Amino acid sequence: MSDEILWSKMKKGDPKALKEIYDLHIHDLENYCKKFTKDVELVEDVLHDMFVHIWQKRDTIGHTDSIMSYLCVSVRRDLIRKLNKATQTTSIENTEKLDVNFSISAEDILIQEESKEDDKAKLEKAFEHLSHRQREAIYLKYYSELSYEEICTIMDINYQSVRNLISKGILLLREKIVSIIVFILANLYF
Repeated sequence: MSDEILWSKMKKGDPKALKEIYDLHIHDLENYCKKFTKDVELVEDVLHDMFVHIWQKRDTIGHTDSIMSYLCVSVRRDLIRKLNKATQTTSIENTEKLDVNFSISAEDILIQEESKEDDKAKLEKAFEHLSHRQREAIYLKYYSELSYEEICTIMDINYQSVRNLISKGILLLREKIVSIIVFILANLYF
């Protein structure tokens, strides 16, 4: 069933449609939220509240052709709001300046590929050099397999900014991985 049809059924009050949306997306949403915070209780609360809100406001929420994109935008906004409230930092409007600790583990990037532990360590080391926004954009693009347009909506930045974040992040990863490999090879021979 397409996202548009499933969303439409949910908006019309079909509880089975809401359950299907929940079942299809909860695991990916949990993983996405855990990139912002390790507070499992906060993640569970935010996700629960979001689904309750969607159900309660189903008559007034808009239509979507990408449920995952809609849910990511919603949960990201709610999670950042709660993190801001908890730490009494900046407002949601200042998320560009907000240094949310968005982290990506090597396992997220190397999904469905088995690799040696040293390869994972090299990748994790290289990711430390990326900004939090670059990590988030790369995660959304390559792990969640979202389009650039969907990432623009989720991160609330323009298309070119998303392309730049991902492009510069990939270039930096390449540079760091190559330099790490050269360093390791140099240490092996000397």
